[in-house]
Formats: sequence, C-alpha cells, structure tokens
Amino acid sequence: MEMPVDTAQFAIDLPGTNDWDNVELLRGAVQSCVSAMFGQDDDSETVAMIVGELLENAVKYGAWGENARWFRLRVWSDQGRVHVSVESPVRSPDGPDIRRVMETISWIDTFPSAEEAYAAKLIEVAARPRGQKLSQLGLVRIAYEGNCVLRADVHDRSLRVTATLPAAPRASASTA
Repeated sequence: MEMPVDTAQFAIDLPGTNDWDNVELLRGAVQSCVSAMFGQDDDSETVAMIVGELLENAVKYGAWGENARWFRLRVWSDQGRVHVSVESPVRSPDGPDIRRVMETISWIDTFPSAEEAYAAKLIEVAARPRGQKLSQLGLVRIAYEGNCVLRADVHDRSLRVTATLPAAPRASASTA
C-alpha cells in the first residue's frame, strides 16, 4: 500500500446488520472514504476488497439469531499502518468455524510469502471435487492481494478478524 505515513490518523467504526446488501454498501462506502482521504484508487480498492471479504465471512459464518443481528466494522490508521477489523457473533468460542479461521491464518503464516500461500490455496481449491465448500480462499486472498497480516481472536462470544496493511512513505513530489 502506498498511502503516505504522514497523513492524519483516521477511524471508521460502524455497526451493521447481517444483511448481504450491507456488505456491498459498506465496501463501497469505505472505498469512497479511503479514496477521498488519499486520492489513490489502487489503495482504496485494496481496502475495499479486504472489507468486502471480511464482511462476507462475517455474514456467512456468524451465529445470527434474534439477539445477534449486528456485526461491527472498524477501519483505522496508526503508525503508518491501516487496519480493517470485523467482529461477528459466534456460537461457541471453540466451534468448527472458529477453528477453520484460526487454522487458515496459521496455515498462511507457514509460507515464506502470502503469494506462495495464495498459489497453494488456488491449487488446493482447483483439486477439490465440484461443489465442495469452505475453501477459506477469501482469507488467503486478503493476505496476498492486500499485502497484509491477518489475526483473529475470540472474545465475549465474538470473533474479530483483523487485517493490517503497511503504509509506505510517499516519494517526494518535488525534484531538486
């Protein structure tokens, strides 16, 4: 990511309901905000992709019910990094969906690079029988295309997945 590190810090913190329409609404809203702040389409598209993938996972795998209808999206910057975090309710802190997320993130970390993890995941997905689901490709895509580090934790029956992107200093616009 090529966002300037000297830019003022920012934060977006929004709750949303587990409605598929909200994934695209929030993805687009965050893309517009990042574009307005930094004026760099590639960066805003990267952050929007991460938002979209994390929200899709939250809506798809969250433990939604009458008393659990909300996810929380946070996007913020600090110390030259941009963070995207999505929290959603879980049935059990050690349930199979949580284990898959944690295992996928640990699996990504076993590779020398996110690019190699992404290539391996694509090969794995392509080799699966037609119709088999739960690829976790979205998380690997975030790590690779977003050039970021993924972390996940469970707290108070919520799963929080966070992607952290480095922001590189912008080259000086003036020449000597």
